Amino acid sequence: MKFFKVPDKGDPSNIPQIFSGLNINLLCCRFWWLKNWESRNMSFPYWRIYWNKSSGGIISFAGKTIELTPNQVILVPPYTAFSSRLKENTIPTSGYSLEGGRVGEGEAEADLLGEGAVLHLFIHFNLGLPYDFIAPQLFSFEVSNDLRTDLEELSFSLQQSNVQLSVQSSLLIYKIIILAVSRIPKEFWNLATTDQRILSVLREIEDHIAEELTNKRLAQVANMAVNSFARIFKEEIGIPPQQFVRERRVQKTSILLHHTTEPIEEIARLSGFCDRFHLARVFKEVTSYSPAQYRKQFYPKGEIQFSE
Repeated sequence: MKFFKVPDKGDPSNIPQIFSGLNINLLCCRFWWLKNWESRNMSFPYWRIYWNKSSGGIISFAGKTIELTPNQVILVPPYTAFSSRLKENTIPTSGYSLEGGRVGEGEAEADLLGEGAVLHLFIHFNLGLPYDFIAPQLFSFEVSNDLRTDLEELSFSLQQSNVQLSVQSSLLIYKIIILAVSRIPKEFWNLATTDQRILSVLREIEDHIAEELTNKRLAQVANMAVNSFARIFKEEIGIPPQQFVRERRVQKTSILLHHTTEPIEEIARLSGFCDRFHLARVFKEVTSYSPAQYRKQFYPKGEIQFSE
């Protein structure tokens, strides 16, 4: 999305500038110990940053395998169907195996390592449309001395407080996100569209996903006739507008299921579904999971209680 900087008295130039605007939505940031981290072709509608403070994790995608070490950061774009495991473990033929938990205040990292655990920092976030449309890929970046200091400081902070993060910790997370994303080579930023009319519609969908989003409403945002809008949208994005809206509702649902404890009825409302039954039907058509099944597969047994 782009916006104009309107010159004011403090700007010595009267030439407007156009900037690329990111809309970072931070979903979670945690520092965990892991004894199982086995998954096959898991895909998520958000970005992931991984940094392991200790060696032992492995991630793979499209024949590319990377061993996670303290010397590198892994960046995973949305919808990258990657597999993961700890070095001594095997991936089950079906399902997902996770055993882990928060590294708490005063917990001895040496003891956890002695028990065979891996220390794992992860950040989940979205950049907003159209920047979440980047092609699936695994990016691996070397950790500089400055970045290592930031990662270790953030890990320590999360051990002290895992719920109410300080301003300094929050800024540190955003700094790490920007540093990682800025390392992506420019040839990978092949955005779905540069048509400003369609970009305005994508923003409308993202900002108002809980509301009724008819083609008539979206065409008005684009300042186009309904039929012309539907045709141009499909040419630019590859699917009809209502199919795109449906997919975005499912994506919103999956994010809320994974990163909140909201009851299913409330998630249905926030995602733009009529009710929990409508959500359950559409969600299972798309993901092959019921909402409850999808939510519970990401948490160790007993880790957290959900309202259904």
